[in-house]
Amino acid sequence: MIGKHKLELDTPCLVIDKNKLMNNIETMQAFATAKSKQVRPHAKTHKCVEICQLQLDAGSIGISITKPSEAYELAKAKIRHLLITSPIVTKHKLATLAKILKLAPETMLVVDSNANLTQLNQLGCELNLSINLLIDIDAGIGRTGASFEAAFGLALAVHQHSNTVLKGIQCYAGHFQHIVDNDERKQASAALLNKAGKLKQDIEHATGLVNLIQSGSGTGTYQIDSDIASVTEIQPGSYSVMDQEYFDIEYSVGNSADNSVGHFQPAMTLLTSVISANHSTHVTVDAGTKALYKETTHPQIISHDGLKYEWHYFGDEHGKVSGDNLPNVGGMIEMIVPHCDPTINLHDKFYVVEDDIVVEVWDIALRGKLA
Repeated sequence: MIGKHKLELDTPCLVIDKNKLMNNIETMQAFATAKSKQVRPHAKTHKCVEICQLQLDAGSIGISITKPSEAYELAKAKIRHLLITSPIVTKHKLATLAKILKLAPETMLVVDSNANLTQLNQLGCELNLSINLLIDIDAGIGRTGASFEAAFGLALAVHQHSNTVLKGIQCYAGHFQHIVDNDERKQASAALLNKAGKLKQDIEHATGLVNLIQSGSGTGTYQIDSDIASVTEIQPGSYSVMDQEYFDIEYSVGNSADNSVGHFQPAMTLLTSVISANHSTHVTVDAGTKALYKETTHPQIISHDGLKYEWHYFGDEHGKVSGDNLPNVGGMIEMIVPHCDPTINLHDKFYVVEDDIVVEVWDIALRGKLA
């Protein structure tokens, strides 16, 4: 594959423009540095060891990841300073965590209940080490996280246990990331994270600890959240490769398409080929829902003007593209995907290009690591 033009690749496949990827990584890092914040990018988006390393090389303080199975793959690949952002409670996941901590004892994880804290303290005792914890706070989604009322007591309990170390708090508002109206998004995120900051201050006063971490934030709110004094680090994920959902938000609030701070480029695209063209209204392509995660948002076709990928039922293996000046059989179509995270999880590899020529092939090593 190395040395081929991207249009010579078999489809459907994911292509990463390395220059755009580096622009996105460096833009986010420069922005955070200017705001005196740390970046702990979320690898749940790209699931790729090579991209983690590029983010660390650019200055990230560490890497965020959701599942123990993902974190274990990163630890084995010598990616360090991990933060596992979802509670670890089952015996299978705790066994995986033990393996992670043996490789990377500085790893941090979150806790949102006293029951889980007891499990983690016991694991720390068995491993003869102290486990670094952030209190996960329910940001209003009702998914994970302790309530603000319960979080204070939980923080004190972490501090008092013999084999756990309180490192700070996590408050991630995933439901705010795609609020289209910028003022509404700003108001919602600022109110929540200032409340979290007050809780962090109360914990510091009660425990005598200083400079606790306040982690959270995503691609949709990183600019807003970086203006909040108590926030110490941000966890954006999608910014590295971008998707149409985020572009719709970005342009809806008047951001320009230049390379200014806050603007990210479509580093990842999906290539698909026309396999049937027997109708005047549409063609059939080889990227269906097994290659492209279905969302309300449509993919954005960038290789041709006037074409639209339809979320019409064409089967798992096939997609429908309609519009004017339809391409012929064998023609290749390039698009920005609606939602990068779950689409990436459907693929095995990234084909990395410079000037449209394949220069590297990266494994999506964390693909399917759901446990």
